[in-house]
Amino acid sequence: MAPACHRTRPVSPERACRPAPARGSLLVPMQPPDTRIGPAVGRDQVGRGLLPALILGLGAWAVGAARLDLAGHLGVSAPAADGLLLFATVLAVYPAIALLERLVPADPDWNRPHGDVATDAVHLLLSGTLAQAVFQATLGVAALHAGTALAARWGLALWPASAPLAAQLFLAVLVAELGHYAFHRLSHEHALVWRLHAVHHSARRLYWLNATRFHWLDVFALIALQSTPLLLLGAGREALLAYTLFAATYGQVQHMNVRVRPSMLDRLFSTPTLHRWHHSIDPREGNTNYGAILIVWDLVFGTYRRPARPFDATLGVADHPDFPEGWLAQQLSPLRRRVWGGGATDT
Repeated sequence: MAPACHRTRPVSPERACRPAPARGSLLVPMQPPDTRIGPAVGRDQVGRGLLPALILGLGAWAVGAARLDLAGHLGVSAPAADGLLLFATVLAVYPAIALLERLVPADPDWNRPHGDVATDAVHLLLSGTLAQAVFQATLGVAALHAGTALAARWGLALWPASAPLAAQLFLAVLVAELGHYAFHRLSHEHALVWRLHAVHHSARRLYWLNATRFHWLDVFALIALQSTPLLLLGAGREALLAYTLFAATYGQVQHMNVRVRPSMLDRLFSTPTLHRWHHSIDPREGNTNYGAILIVWDLVFGTYRRPARPFDATLGVADHPDFPEGWLAQQLSPLRRRVWGGGATDT
């Protein structure tokens, strides 16, 4: 039986004959891949090498930047220096991914605005910022003190601070991803929590900017379950900063409208190839691939899915074609009976 959050009409396996969505609908099927961009050999070569290069580049930058003594060089506090590094990273990576979407799009139609750019831009500026600020002022402070107290009480460091920073980054991602997986899966399987998460799935296309389309409470819960274990374990500033820099940019890679080829990376990372299926309205596809950076917890808990056919799923929030489109309306949507019609939840 499908979870309550996915009560929707049965989806036929004969997906190639799906009718076109109604005008204004949030249910938008992906178009066939563009065959007009360069020679086939060139496109294949780009698709094969692009994702590994992006992941390695982001990881190398996260590790290298976390080691910089920017506070000493600029004469500012460590939090201010970390904020500058995060801002510089975002300022460099986001436009680069946007450019790649123009050069080698997975779906050319997703490069066309769908009346969503302004809302997604507000999400980028406000949703995560608000959630992070509330976390830092509440649970973040408590978890930091609790981690220090645990280490003092047990007389040992729980975090392997002497390990190479690259290894610490991988460990931080692995630990944080377990918390992410737990809450993300809950948000698909519990009707009330789905009301928050449906904001993210209301996207009518997938592209770099809607990686930050979230209800702020949804982001707050994710941050709490990702970061609190790291703070309790006593992860140091460099490890936390490296994780922050990597996580803040990998979401754009995961959602980017760039053609990448299926590869062995699909068994370790939550790649665009895998995550697109997560946005399908078919619960057999949408209730899978919950990882934000890694896909390993999906493999462990049996929610991994990589169909052999090319991506052809319909995106959106099923049976809710009138899902609110403005930022404020989306933040208020969990409370609006007009949206949910008495509580049934779909994707």
